[in-house]
Amino acid sequence: MKTALLLISCLILLSITTVRAQDEAQSTPKSGQVLLTNDFYAGYGALGLFYWTGRMAHSSGYPSEVGSQTFTEPTSPGTFFVGYNRNLNKVVAVGFMFGLQNFTYTGKTTYGVTTDYNDLLIGGMAKITFCYLNKPNIRMYSGIGIGLTMNFGTADQPDQTITDRKLFPGGQFTLMGIRFGRALGGFVEFGMGTMGIVNAGISYKFKD
Repeated sequence: MKTALLLISCLILLSITTVRAQDEAQSTPKSGQVLLTNDFYAGYGALGLFYWTGRMAHSSGYPSEVGSQTFTEPTSPGTFFVGYNRNLNKVVAVGFMFGLQNFTYTGKTTYGVTTDYNDLLIGGMAKITFCYLNKPNIRMYSGIGIGLTMNFGTADQPDQTITDRKLFPGGQFTLMGIRFGRALGGFVEFGMGTMGIVNAGISYKFKD
């Protein structure tokens, strides 16, 4: 959790520094982010929904579902995501995002056989965003996204490697998001879902 908070803090500081440098470099007035309809972004999310659910469910023949094992707690560095939004007007934007997160843990049977588990989660979702403050260099919004998450599971045993695929629903509710900057900016979001409770990153907006 300390690593996740450190990464988010670094992203926010980097975004603020970039925005300040951009504003200081402007010698002539430029249009604000309000008029820029396309938005590409990338960021990091911490404490997503799957972080709290523990071990992922797998098919009946998967090693974690067979026999008696003692498991370590799953660990994950967090979620890394990219996405795109398009403003339909000053209030509504639609888009999509893709996220990647990885969980690792170990299981040990009563006979001492150890299995290393890896769950690679790749998620995609469609999003709609509602903006309630839209100024030249700051934007506040809420939104919701619905999609799917594919789990690519791998179990490494001493004598074999077993794989499994499982599909889960995915989604993200953004209670409050803040984007600061003009064409190049940063953002931080608070909400809940499969991408994270706290998300932060950088964003680039441009006209058609």
